[in-house]
Amino acid sequence: MCNTRILCQTTKTTVSQCTACGMFFIWHHNILLNFKYKEFYLFLTHIKKYHFQQRAICFPDGELRLMLHTAADEVSLAFTEDEWEDMKEVLTEAAYLAKIYDILRGKE
Repeated sequence: MCNTRILCQTTKTTVSQCTACGMFFIWHHNILLNFKYKEFYLFLTHIKKYHFQQRAICFPDGELRLMLHTAADEVSLAFTEDEWEDMKEVLTEAAYLAKIYDILRGKE
């Protein structure tokens, strides 16, 4: 695994980035998502368009969850409203900090 630095963290979600290759790692409960630099920003742009109340469905336990489909048709991710808002907030803050690191390294 890469040598990472944490960009943003809450009790539910942590976003870290490799200091060498720039890969982003999103840890959320038992889920780990990895994105290359460009794909991370595309993913963030994409999920910001999702509105929980418009996309939520009721699960068998009676709780509403937003479904996020993945590239594998057999796998979808489900988020409660609190988890979804937490995810968007953490990714947004991580993106800001990553941009600051880019500026400090003279990348931008």
